[in-house]
Amino acid sequence: MNRFSAVILAAFLLLNLTFICLDESLDNVSAEAVESEISVVESFIDASNCDGEFDSVERLDSDVSLIWIHGEGSSLAGQQRAEKLGAGACSQWRNGDSLENATAIDPLAKLSLTVDIVATEQGEETATTGVTQSAGMLIEVEIEPLENLAESLNLRWYVTVDHTPVGNEIADDVVLHYGWSSSFYHDAGNTTNWTQVIDSERLTEDGIPFTINDLWRLEVTVMLVDDLNATISGIAHTQVQTLDRTPTVAGMVPVIILVIAIVAGFVIIVRQDYQREVGLPLLTGTLRYIKKEWIAEVKVTAGKYDLTIKGASATLPWKMSRVPKQQLVAAGTSRNFSVKLRSTEEINEAETHWEVEVEELGGWVLDLKLPVHKIE
Repeated sequence: MNRFSAVILAAFLLLNLTFICLDESLDNVSAEAVESEISVVESFIDASNCDGEFDSVERLDSDVSLIWIHGEGSSLAGQQRAEKLGAGACSQWRNGDSLENATAIDPLAKLSLTVDIVATEQGEETATTGVTQSAGMLIEVEIEPLENLAESLNLRWYVTVDHTPVGNEIADDVVLHYGWSSSFYHDAGNTTNWTQVIDSERLTEDGIPFTINDLWRLEVTVMLVDDLNATISGIAHTQVQTLDRTPTVAGMVPVIILVIAIVAGFVIIVRQDYQREVGLPLLTGTLRYIKKEWIAEVKVTAGKYDLTIKGASATLPWKMSRVPKQQLVAAGTSRNFSVKLRSTEEINEAETHWEVEVEELGGWVLDLKLPVHKIE
């Protein structure tokens, strides 16, 4: 199967899956956490949202984000967590430690998390707005200790909300509800089915928008945390999702358009990638020290299209002379070039850059690293 056939098949399956999901009607809304290697990044932001200071911090897709408001507007739980970590405003922490010293979570127990949203009866739906108010949130956690746990280890749960106003800014993953419990078995192999019900009034008091239309903004995280040293020894996480009613055809139109746009985008990207793969040239070469001179021997193999070499250069401390210019390489053929280089330092490779004009694809600059083969 070629890549175009694969894209068409994937598009067909995606479209069918979309319609299947849209046709489902659920009485209860639930989300279950999927086991994976997860890290938790805790950020403490002030009213300025730290002016985007965290944008440069490397994050993985699997990372769980907990944003604590620091200073004015902070919660008691946020203040206690900051004190335990020694965190200041605009600081970040990974897995209960500083970013510099952070290590992976060493799970001492297996956590399985399920979140159920219990909605009110249809008769209780608000007649004027058509917005259904959820009755509450049921959190269920299966806790299976992998070894005997210290008594200082407790279970903590967090409800975070996306698109939350913080000062004059908007932030995601802001912790607005928090709780903890030590009521579970701490001895190895003794499983606890732990549950917690949070009614909608309590969540609303904490500033959480708890209507059916806002549930997509909510995420739930549970962690095993040691009170003595803030160490995290287990984590599970899920985003709350809802499919509370089957949408009308008119309501499905934006989704259908979005799916078509995504599929079209995939086709364009794959086609462009294929054109580059078969059209761009292949560069190979080596660098030799011959008769007190550095000589780069480079082979240029054209792809599907003719190309013209416009020029070449080298990254310092290397400098290049006798640069080939306006050299034509016909499609499917190869040409060899010898280029002199010189350097003020002795290093193991030279990084060169080749400017080419490829028919149908336009101008490109291709990088070629040349390993050094020194001949005494």
